Amino acid sequence: MPVKPIFYLYPRSKLISFRFIAENHVRELRKYFNVQTFDEKALPIIAPLAQLASRTLLLIQPYFYPVQVYERRLLAKVGSLQRVIGVDVADSDSISEEAVRLANYSTAMIVPSEFSRRSYVVSGVESPVHVIPHGIPDSWLYAPPSKPLTFKPLQDYKAKKGLTLIQTWALHSEYRKGQDLAFKIFNRLLAERKDVALVLRKHSGLHVYESPVEEQRPRPNFTVGASWLSDDQIMELCDVCDIFLLTSRGGGFEHPPLLALARGEIAIGAKGGAWEDYLPDWALIPSHRGGLVFENNPIHDGYGVEMEMDLAVDRLCDILDSMDEYRAKVRHHINTCVKQRFTWGRIGGMLRDIVLTYASG
Repeated sequence: MPVKPIFYLYPRSKLISFRFIAENHVRELRKYFNVQTFDEKALPIIAPLAQLASRTLLLIQPYFYPVQVYERRLLAKVGSLQRVIGVDVADSDSISEEAVRLANYSTAMIVPSEFSRRSYVVSGVESPVHVIPHGIPDSWLYAPPSKPLTFKPLQDYKAKKGLTLIQTWALHSEYRKGQDLAFKIFNRLLAERKDVALVLRKHSGLHVYESPVEEQRPRPNFTVGASWLSDDQIMELCDVCDIFLLTSRGGGFEHPPLLALARGEIAIGAKGGAWEDYLPDWALIPSHRGGLVFENNPIHDGYGVEMEMDLAVDRLCDILDSMDEYRAKVRHHINTCVKQRFTWGRIGGMLRDIVLTYASG
């Protein structure tokens, strides 16, 4: 094992997904190594120290943004980067020439899905690209159903009206997350049946729809004022809801549906996305290639996928008519796939192996 400590840089002060994934990485890596953490803004100071200590490995998550910002300062100080592992994603089916250039500074890249790996490779990244998925704590697999606290009003609403709750998330990048697609699918579903409600998680809280929504100015039936959620609250939300509708056009992994699956919630998404790594075949809705995931993005310049909406409605109707059968399918998938591949303990072992490869190389 490496004698020198490992330096791990990530956005320690921001409530974003990169931070939470990095914190899980650090916890797992500390089972095997001495890991010292720093905020991403410290990169111009920490990277030269890591280069001077020849056996010190530097992990950076996310990789592209800080390296792009501090590139000139870094190269002026150290000439070239050595023993740097970048941790990032591909939100679309290709990354830009600028991103490829930056990625090729790295000793290796870590991405969370085969979709992301393919995007890097076809775009021209020459550094080795390793797939390390996002994970779930064991408690998500084995904890009993949670008692609703934050989402008791949602549970009461569900019970009173006898509704099945379909949740979807659009915390940022509404187009990439497919918020418009979720509304359209829900409206088409309402033409078939009235026993469902759409639960949309936004930064402003949880918005619940039970009647047709206007695509541009939706008016929820009611809102639960919960914006930032703890892990316990997310588990509670997954326990209250029944189906996770993933309408994302792009994304490097999309963690929430995996968490939902771990709690026994049924999840569906478009075939062709990064979530194919963890969703079962029956949960993948036929799709077509969509438009640009982002306009004028300096890193992610490719295209995404869009599920066929009529087929999504058909699948939702089938699920709603056969909930027990699909819940049994989810349990089978948890036992045969999720427990085998997506616990943080297993992922920690994969990270350990990569660190040993490049720390000793």
